[in-house]
Amino acid sequence: MSNSSPKLFVFTGTSGSGRKTAAHTALKNSDIIHIPSCTDRPPRSKEHPDSDYRYVSPAQFELMYVNHFFAEDVRIDHYRYGIGRRILDATLNEGNDVYMILNREGADKIRALYGDRVIRIFLYVDKNTVRERLESKGTPYEIIDSYLDHYSEEVTYRKSCEHVLENVNLEKTVEKIREIVQSYKSNN
Repeated sequence: MSNSSPKLFVFTGTSGSGRKTAAHTALKNSDIIHIPSCTDRPPRSKEHPDSDYRYVSPAQFELMYVNHFFAEDVRIDHYRYGIGRRILDATLNEGNDVYMILNREGADKIRALYGDRVIRIFLYVDKNTVRERLESKGTPYEIIDSYLDHYSEEVTYRKSCEHVLENVNLEKTVEKIREIVQSYKSNN
């Protein structure tokens, strides 16, 4: 890709809204490169290392943090997450658009660093749907409760985002994401 101003598509929204699934499904055959977060939490049963996250030990994460490895880093409950600055900047400097999946705090930090090149796409579902989806996946109840505890705070962030999608039907959501992304690529 040879546009002069690569875009950073940030998928954010309520936990359990399907933002990872929607983002990966919509962009898997595109030229937009996924930049996964690093985390010091252990993988959950259906997650794939280096696709969903780059898993590191708490000691490794701390070493990366003190060496200014991250463009953004956040703590969610007991674990830390962060996007590697060098890989992100190298990918952008090569002229590539990127996408990331971040919470509101991470999305705000990336927006502060990269400005209007950041397009935040907020995905949400209602609270009952979050519970139903997580229960059907066999998610432990303590994680479900944590997601639901953060729901009201997370859902208000949609007012700050450039695009808001209710993710009730994955196929329709994927189509809308592709339309949004294409509208920015067409404007370059």
